[in-house]
Amino acid sequence: MKNLAIIAIALLLVNCEPLVPQQSTVSKKIIYDNYDYEDIVGTTQLLPLEGQQLKELENPIVGLNTSDRLLLSFDLLTDQFENLSARIIHCNKDWNKSVLRDMEFLGQINNYRITEFDYSQNTVQPYINYRLTVPTPSLSGNYLLVVFRRANPDDVILTRRFLVIDSQVTIGHTVRVSTTIDKRNENQQLEYSINYGNLMVNAPTKDISTTILQNHNWNTAIRNVPPTLIKANEGVSEFIHLDLTTNFPGWNEFRFADLRTFSVSGRNVGRISNSGTKITAPLLMSGSRGPLTYTLNFQDINGNFLIQNNDPGEDILNADYANVRFSIKSPPINGEVYVWGQFNNWELEDKNRMRHTSDNGVSRYETNLLLKQGYYEYQYYVKSNTLPPYYFEGSHFQAENQYEILVYYRKPGNVYDELVGYKRFRSLEP
Repeated sequence: MKNLAIIAIALLLVNCEPLVPQQSTVSKKIIYDNYDYEDIVGTTQLLPLEGQQLKELENPIVGLNTSDRLLLSFDLLTDQFENLSARIIHCNKDWNKSVLRDMEFLGQINNYRITEFDYSQNTVQPYINYRLTVPTPSLSGNYLLVVFRRANPDDVILTRRFLVIDSQVTIGHTVRVSTTIDKRNENQQLEYSINYGNLMVNAPTKDISTTILQNHNWNTAIRNVPPTLIKANEGVSEFIHLDLTTNFPGWNEFRFADLRTFSVSGRNVGRISNSGTKITAPLLMSGSRGPLTYTLNFQDINGNFLIQNNDPGEDILNADYANVRFSIKSPPINGEVYVWGQFNNWELEDKNRMRHTSDNGVSRYETNLLLKQGYYEYQYYVKSNTLPPYYFEGSHFQAENQYEILVYYRKPGNVYDELVGYKRFRSLEP
C-alpha cells in the first residue's frame, strides 16, 4: 500500500506540471538589446495590448499606471515543448543594468512562467508559439525582457527591449532640411525643446538627457544631445543644432514583399515552390535606387512588418515559414551588404549578410532568410569605409520616416534614470 501511495503521488505531480529536465550547464552572456540567442527562435513580437486589441504596428511602449500591457509572442522552430520563463531587468538610459533590486520596480517575484502555447497546424515548418502578457513595472524607464529555460536562468533564449513612460514633460519638435549645405538634399534635421518645469532640476545638462530614434532603430539612435539654450527660470531646454548633431539620413521609402500567402505570388514575390519539406519564395530581383530621383509611390510602414495568413484556413497557427531569397543586381562593391528592417531587429549580423554571386551573366548580391507568412518591409544596408550605408537606396530629405524623442531624468539623489517624456511623429507631419 505504501508503494502504491508513492506511485499515486508521483503521477499527480507529473500531471500537474511537465517534467523539468536536468539542470543545464549552458550559460549565455546577456546582450542588452533585441537579440535571439539560438537559431530555433522564429518570429518574435513584443506589442502593446490595449484591452483585448493588439496594436500590431506600435512600438513596445506602455504608460506607467495604466491598464495597458505588452504581449510577447514568439515561435520556437521545433515540435519539442520547452519549459520557459521570463524575467525583467531594469536598465539605465544607456541600456546597462541599473543597480535597482527587483522589489524596487516589481510588486511580485521576478520569474514569470510562460504557460500559454500552441503547436502549429498543417505547416511544413513545425513550430510552437509561446505567449506571455508582460507585467508593467512600477517605475518608468528602460527595461529588458529575458526569456530563458526554467532549468537554468542563464540559458537565455531571447531578449527584447521595452519602455515604460511617465509623461511629466512636454516636447515641441520640428523636422526640417539639414542646415549643413552638402547634406541638405539627403538629411533630415530634428530641432526640439523640452519644458521640464514640473521637475526638480538642479543641473539641466546633467539631470536631463534625450535620445532620438528613427523608425525605432536603436542601432542608429542619437543619444545625449547637449542643449543649445537653457532657460532655467522657465524650465525649458532647447536643442537647435546648426551642424549634423541631430541629423539623420532620410534614406528612401522601404522596399516590401507581400508574403501573406504561399498559394500564389504576392507583390514583389517570384514563383513560390513547396516540396513538401521546404517552401521557397524568391523575391523579384531589384536594382539600386541610389541614383534615382525620389518618388513617393506608396505610404510605407517605416520598416515594420505584419504577420498574417491569407491562405485557406487563415488561422495564425496555419501560418507557415518559407526560405525567402533577397537579391539585388550589382557588381562587387567595396563593402558588405545586409538586409535589415524591424523583422530582424535592424541587425548587421552574418546571418543577414548578402553574398556576391554571378551566373547567367547576372552579377548580384543575395541571401536567404527564413520568414513567417506576412508583409515585410526592408532596405539594403552597405557597411563600408568608402560608401554610404544607403548606397543602394539613396537618401532624400523628402522621405517619410517615424521619429521618437525620449527624455530621461536622473532626479537629484536617485541612482537610476526615469523616462519622463516621449513623443512620436512623422517627418511629413506639419
